[in-house]
Amino acid sequence: MLDLILLAIRNIFRNTQRSIITILSITIGFSAMASFGGFIQFSFEGLRETTIRTQLGHVQIYSDGYWEKRVSDPASVLMDNSDEVKEILGDIPGISVITHRLPFSGLASVGRSTVNVSVIGIAPELEEEFSDFETIIDGRSLRPGDKDAGVIGEELQKGIGAKIGDWVTIMTSSIDGVINAVDFQVVGIVSTGSKEYDSVFVKISIDLAQRALETNKVERVIVLLDDTNDLTDILPIIKSKLKNLDENFQIRTWVELAGYYNAVVSLYTGIFNVFTFIVGVVVMFSVANTMTMAVFERTSEIGALRAIGASRATLIHMFLWEGLGIGLIGGLCGVGLSYFIAYFLELIGGIPMPPPPSMSEGYQAYLNITNDVLIKCFLVSIFAALISSLYPAYTASRINIVKALQK
Repeated sequence: MLDLILLAIRNIFRNTQRSIITILSITIGFSAMASFGGFIQFSFEGLRETTIRTQLGHVQIYSDGYWEKRVSDPASVLMDNSDEVKEILGDIPGISVITHRLPFSGLASVGRSTVNVSVIGIAPELEEEFSDFETIIDGRSLRPGDKDAGVIGEELQKGIGAKIGDWVTIMTSSIDGVINAVDFQVVGIVSTGSKEYDSVFVKISIDLAQRALETNKVERVIVLLDDTNDLTDILPIIKSKLKNLDENFQIRTWVELAGYYNAVVSLYTGIFNVFTFIVGVVVMFSVANTMTMAVFERTSEIGALRAIGASRATLIHMFLWEGLGIGLIGGLCGVGLSYFIAYFLELIGGIPMPPPPSMSEGYQAYLNITNDVLIKCFLVSIFAALISSLYPAYTASRINIVKALQK
């Protein structure tokens, strides 16, 4: 076996120019796959963190039965023990923030302009890290002590014509079904990056939200972690801690709640798989061409090997090791080129990208080349090289010994 491997390595560089061209094609194909995969991973990470830190948090905790009754009887599943939940979870390492929210829908009016809005009641002193992904267009964010103040989305501001300092009236139904209204003063205009979300976004203090719904309860408790990768370790601890309380709770992670994120991941993953298949086919034809030419050029050599007793299986293994060697060298060179491209993009500050669909701002794109991406690209290169070597190897094993020696 070792002799075959050494012989395959020597054969790879018998025709140096052709082998280099083949290895170069694999290298370029590998780096193209890895770069595209790295861009997708970067996009996933950015969308993930934006989704978590502007809307969902990492874990959301609700009263038992919330998802069954949230539409038919939302008042019955509001939480009145959120302080106990926050206290019992507060000593878990890795948790950055534990906050509570009370969202509701209503009508916002400024003068004669009235639009539908989605209102979130928050505790400003606990939501500073959630505001990191909000871009302040004008004014400021909510601060502790803001009782009758609010922040609105940039698109909503354009729709109702509100300015900093204007008063906005929110009309909604209380938990008892009574029409109620509250007023807040606009202190900030922000962009979350999503035009659709910005067109309905209103954020007020939770005290004002409770006054609008005429309740002292909250809808959910939200847990934000220091690192998203720690979720699988911390989630069982959260569930165990909550069992110490008298009530039952429903728990949802951000993955279960992020429908748009999951749809984007599914779409981009499918595109990446198609692109990988195409590159794999190109690599297969390139290696197949090289191996086929090698068989034709070494016909007499193959005949001599068969004449001195080399079996057909030995010839097949020799050419397969040769194809595998080409795939390995091309893959290793591809790893180096991929990291160089990623490093180069870091040096130049990324690639300016236009705003994605439904987003209001562009961004700088980088490559997040993960081990999973590299392993997948490497396996594609090796697999394509091996598959494309099968037919030339089989052809070499079937060469007629007498005719081969005559050449």
